[in-house]
Amino acid sequence: MITCKQVSNALSREDYKDMPFMRRILIRLHVSLCLICGKFNKQVIESQNMCSCYKENEDTLAAIRPKMNTLKKEELSRLLQSQINPK
Repeated sequence: MITCKQVSNALSREDYKDMPFMRRILIRLHVSLCLICGKFNKQVIESQNMCSCYKENEDTLAAIRPKMNTLKKEELSRLLQSQINPK
């Protein structure tokens, strides 16, 4: 059986989706059975899957994403700059 530390290290080093099939099975088995790290590593896998999905569909989503008003964009930029470089 794979250990909690091995699961966490594997998920931090590479995407779950890019792992070899057998390794994914072992990790999924561990995550579903482990009371210690199961919940956290399940969330890591789900986050990786969501990021991959977004990355694959980013161009399609850009066309329907609402655009920010230019004045609001400038206001936000000034606000951020004031927080970065307080006087």
